[in-house]
Amino acid sequence: MSNELPSPSASGGLIAPFTLPEDGQLFCKFGVTNMLQEEAIRLVLIEKIRWLTRLRWIAIGGILLTSYVTSRLIVFIPDAAPFYAIAGLMTLFNVGSLFWAGRSRKLSLVRVNAVTQCIVDSFSLVSLIHFTGGIENPFFIYFVFHAMIAGILLPRWLSYSVAFYMSSLFGSVVFLEYSSFIPHYHIDIFPSTIYGENLWQNQGYILAVFFILVSTLFLSVYFTTYIMERLRKTRNELVLESNKYETVIENMADGVIFINPDGRVAFCNSAAERIRNVKREDIVGKTVFEYHPTHLVRTLNNILDEFKSGKKDSFRRKMRVNDDYSYNTYTPVFSREGKFLGAMLLSQDLTERKRLESDLIKAERLATIGKMSARVAHEIKNPLSSISLNIELLHDELKGYEGVATKEAINLLASIMAEVDRLTGVSEEYLQFARLPNLPLKARSVNAILLELTRFLREEISEDNIILTEDYEKDLPLVAVDENQMKQAFLNILKNSFEAMPDGGKLCVRTGRGHNGAVVVHITDTGIGIDEEKLEKIFDPFYTTKDIGTGLGLAVSQQIIREHGGEVHCQSAPGQGTTFAIQLPKAEEL
Repeated sequence: MSNELPSPSASGGLIAPFTLPEDGQLFCKFGVTNMLQEEAIRLVLIEKIRWLTRLRWIAIGGILLTSYVTSRLIVFIPDAAPFYAIAGLMTLFNVGSLFWAGRSRKLSLVRVNAVTQCIVDSFSLVSLIHFTGGIENPFFIYFVFHAMIAGILLPRWLSYSVAFYMSSLFGSVVFLEYSSFIPHYHIDIFPSTIYGENLWQNQGYILAVFFILVSTLFLSVYFTTYIMERLRKTRNELVLESNKYETVIENMADGVIFINPDGRVAFCNSAAERIRNVKREDIVGKTVFEYHPTHLVRTLNNILDEFKSGKKDSFRRKMRVNDDYSYNTYTPVFSREGKFLGAMLLSQDLTERKRLESDLIKAERLATIGKMSARVAHEIKNPLSSISLNIELLHDELKGYEGVATKEAINLLASIMAEVDRLTGVSEEYLQFARLPNLPLKARSVNAILLELTRFLREEISEDNIILTEDYEKDLPLVAVDENQMKQAFLNILKNSFEAMPDGGKLCVRTGRGHNGAVVVHITDTGIGIDEEKLEKIFDPFYTTKDIGTGLGLAVSQQIIREHGGEVHCQSAPGQGTTFAIQLPKAEEL
């Protein structure tokens, strides 16, 4: 029975044999508690005892068969009753041993059970030898096997104790037969005399056999325990090395999956779970095709076929699942003899990199748009100012005239003036987006800013049949903001929520604490919601789904919030409303 259990690693992923040495040194290296150490050794020792009981069933069967044959078919044992009795007692002991081993909750009791196994087996063997010729029976050499079992089952000092017990037990039986305290049973198939003297009464023969047996027993225990300790030490070293490499693999940032030649997953690390959004228990033992998208199954089949044919070049593929990107490298693994052992799949998570690239492209786009907006707005603003001034002069001139035509002209001028004012407002909005002023940051309460803003909007909210709910967490840390700019950012988001509920609805403004003491604001509406395709673009400049507006409101809000070191995100689905989450760092972090 192997001294192995699954490795108690924190990741739980790469399963390796964990050797259970008798002295528990390996447990100390891993920092495992004494209680866990004893429990693990107890379980291994119970398995060894069960292994020994299975051997004992074979021995019992052999005793019964031999007794029947030698007493009924080939008669040279006059009475087989002692052998049946010994077999019966061994059977009872075997059943009791199994019952006791499974219910012993302490390591000390299991060790007592193991020692008892060796004692009872030795007594059974010496009884069989006594009834089959005693020292004349050459099968006394079977004590060597029992000594080896003791060396496998027990620590070294207990193994030597059992060897001493066997020697004493055999010596006692030989001495008692020699002294005629107990009868000697002669079996015809074994030689009985030497130089006319009975072997069991020949002192030279007795001493020679006893010396050979005792020396063989102790040598057997020595070599068995030495080999077992060497095996344990070697296995421990291998396990330590294996655990070291597995720890490295488990803590890699890239995902690692090993695929057997039949396409089944042998293991994966925690990074592979994260990158592929799977649990290792759901994929280990299953084919790699079961959790890959359908369109990649043929590609994977082709790659594995190439590897099986002996190709040693790696294959590299990019893969996208929903919004997650990964760069996969498939590398074949061959033995020294050139046998294909499987494939190593290395997955590099590109999702964050793609997001950063997207943010960089968007930032460059925003910078370009900002410059263009500033230039266009500046070029438009000056002519608009001139047009507005001239319209006002014309309006004043026309006031001195009377008539229907004059009134129509004044109305036309008023319409032109309104459009000019609208264009002026648009150009001002473009300029605001293009050139945010340097922010004079001051420590302010987000709750106070939102309260003032909702108080200002309360009349408009009630007119639109919107029910406002406010939930502000108390004692939030202050944030360093430009109050006017932050009001503008919140106002743009609130107006977006109003417009999403043309027939009324519910609006909830809530504040709370975020990661590292940050302040989080949630603005949730019960409006029409936004589909996934549009959701990706809502912060893009000039993007709008409405018939009116510049599409700069949310873009300006995002820019203001980022200028303050914060982030804004949006979650929405058609028919399920929309939630904007704004996170701002506390004042001392800026």
